[in-house]
Amino acid sequence: MLQFNSALLALAGAFTGPYAPYQSVHLQPHLQGVLVAASDGGKVSMLGYDAKGRGDQACDILASPDLLRACAGIKSAERDVRIDGDTAAVTTYRKTTSSEVKRFPISYATAPFPPLDRAVSACIQRWSATPALSSTAGRYDTLYLEKAIKSAGHLCESLVLSAFDGGPLRLHGEGLDVMILVMPQTAQPVPPLPQWVQDFAANP
Repeated sequence: MLQFNSALLALAGAFTGPYAPYQSVHLQPHLQGVLVAASDGGKVSMLGYDAKGRGDQACDILASPDLLRACAGIKSAERDVRIDGDTAAVTTYRKTTSSEVKRFPISYATAPFPPLDRAVSACIQRWSATPALSSTAGRYDTLYLEKAIKSAGHLCESLVLSAFDGGPLRLHGEGLDVMILVMPQTAQPVPPLPQWVQDFAANP
């Protein structure tokens, strides 16, 4: 059994791949919570952790589009998902009405989850060996980030992103014919790497 914030499962579903072993979402108990991971084959990966989650077994599930839609987070209520046997129960806890439960059948992956922990471990080693060039990072408004990426993406299939210490995030297309600058709201300390990510990378 595993029970955790359903929004993490919905988010992970956006980062799975179309073919095995990348189709599944990896779930595992960690410390007092639940860790969620997904990867589409090395192009993009996602790691999440719900410290309030609970569980007693790790598994790799194949989440249906209906389940992922039901798991999406909402601002007006809290929502969690409980994985037990061949069923996922998504519960929405509303303040004004009684809780609502939706159940979905689930399948488990037969192919082992890809070694994402090894890839993250390699990243951590590289980050640890690289001298820090800045003690701060910019905090950027998500609406402006979305607008910048969407606008620049109309002209090219990939973007180059670079940030300057104390300055804007700079986006370039494949050529140098367009440049978009996203100004930071504030300078923030560079976030430390969460302990649960380091623990995930240290798994055999």
